[in-house]
Amino acid sequence: MKKLYSFIILLVFLSVYDMSAQNKQNKYYKPIRFSIDGFTKIPITSSENFDYNVGYGGNFGMVYTLNKIASLELSLKSGYTLLNNSKMKTSSALIPVSVGVDFYFFDKDFSPFVGLHPGINFIDNSIETSIVGEIGASYKQMKIYAGYEYMEIGSLIKIGFGYFFRQRPCGCFPFVE
Repeated sequence: MKKLYSFIILLVFLSVYDMSAQNKQNKYYKPIRFSIDGFTKIPITSSENFDYNVGYGGNFGMVYTLNKIASLELSLKSGYTLLNNSKMKTSSALIPVSVGVDFYFFDKDFSPFVGLHPGINFIDNSIETSIVGEIGASYKQMKIYAGYEYMEIGSLIKIGFGYFFRQRPCGCFPFVE
């Protein structure tokens, strides 16, 4: 698993290095934007240390558009998730920190996307590595998505919506030559 994370980090670094030279748009191009997400998580596998019925929470993130056609974005997110066990009437806090890559299929107001978000989760005084695969659609400053989060202690289905404080930059602006 550590080799996979190292490989993903290397790919992200090389992508940023290679594509940063392509961001030569004019004053309209603003590649950094911030987002906020709300979601619910439904555990689909459990273990002795991870026995929950449902979770809900939110994330705050920073997003950087890597290329001028706005198809590839890098994100850094953190937030808070409350996981509940209705049988035992207990709950736990999960604090995720993730780095993600999202690929948008169109350089338009509406675009479906896929994403991969490796990260770590702080839960019950322990640290769990995770990887989240997401699919979704964005329209202007909003997005809706679903994902599968894998952790060694248990897996979750994630369904959420998000808001970007600035619209995704597009390649439709005139370029600086």
